[in-house]
Amino acid sequence: MPEEDSRPGLRVGGWIPPYSPRPWSHNPPIRPSEPAPFSPAPIPGFPRWGQLRGWNRRSGPLRRRAAVVAVAVATLGVAGVTAAGLGSDGEKGEPAFLAATVPPPPAPAETVIVAPIPSSSPSSFGSAPTTTPPPTAQLNNRSTTTPPPAKTFTATKLPAVTLRAGTTVALTLADNAEYRVRHRDYTARIEAIGSSSSSLDRADSSFTVRTGLGNSSCVSLESVNFPGYFLRHQNFELKLQRRDGSNLFDQDVTFCPVNIRSGAALVLRSINYPERFLVESGGRVVLRESGAAGALALVPRNAG
Repeated sequence: MPEEDSRPGLRVGGWIPPYSPRPWSHNPPIRPSEPAPFSPAPIPGFPRWGQLRGWNRRSGPLRRRAAVVAVAVATLGVAGVTAAGLGSDGEKGEPAFLAATVPPPPAPAETVIVAPIPSSSPSSFGSAPTTTPPPTAQLNNRSTTTPPPAKTFTATKLPAVTLRAGTTVALTLADNAEYRVRHRDYTARIEAIGSSSSSLDRADSSFTVRTGLGNSSCVSLESVNFPGYFLRHQNFELKLQRRDGSNLFDQDVTFCPVNIRSGAALVLRSINYPERFLVESGGRVVLRESGAAGALALVPRNAG
C-alpha cells in the first residue's frame, strides 16, 4: 500500500492536529502564522514604542510595563480633558468632588425618645411612673383659665349738705368750724363758739329749720331761745325779728340753699333778691350782690 494512502490516526505525541494535512492530500501543510506584533497608537508627548530604552520585542516584562504606563497616561489625559470641559461650564454648577470643595456636614439627627410600653401588671422595681401633661395641654389649660376680675375702686361721694325742715342746726363756717352764725342784740354776727362756751352763746347760735314762709321750696331760720323770731334781712342787714304776718316779712325771712364745693358746703340766697347772697362784713352778716363762690360758705352741724 502506498504511503499516501495510509491514514494513521495516531502518532507519537498525541492526535493529529486539525490543521495537519490529510495523509492522502497532496497539498502542502498549512502552518499557523504568528500574529503581527501589537503597535499601539502614538500618544502625544510620549515616546514611540520603538524608542523606549531597552526596547526588545522579546522582552516581555518591559512590554507589560510600557503598556501600563501608556494606559495610565491616557487615563490622566481623558480626566484632564473632562475636568477642563466641566470647568468651562461653571455657571451651570460643578460637582463638589471636581471643584475640590468639601460638602457641608449633614444635619445632626433628631434624638428619638422611645416611650416604654405600658404593661397591664404593675412593675416590681422602682416607683410607679407619674403622668405629666404635655406642654400643649398645659398651655391650653392656662389659656382657658378665667382671669380674676380686676379690682375696681369707686370713690365714695359724701351726700351734699342741706337744710331739712324740723331739724335744729348750728350754722358753722366751712373754713373754720369754731365760728358760727349767732344773734346778739337782735343782730346776726359771726363769733367763735365752742364746747366751752356758755349755754347762752350756744342757744343764740342754734336755729330751727322751717319750711320757707315765702316759698315752700326754700327755708326760714327760727331762733331756738326766741321762738317766733326769724332771721330777716332789713336794709340788706340780717337781723332777728318777730313774725308780723305780712307777706313782705315772709319774703324777707326766706332763703334758698345753694350747694358749693361739690356739695361740701352751702350758701343762702334771698328769694326776693335772687342776685344777693348772705356774706360776712366786719363780723356781721349782710345781704349783697355776689356770686355763690364769693358768698358765706356754711356747713350745718348739730346744735349744742
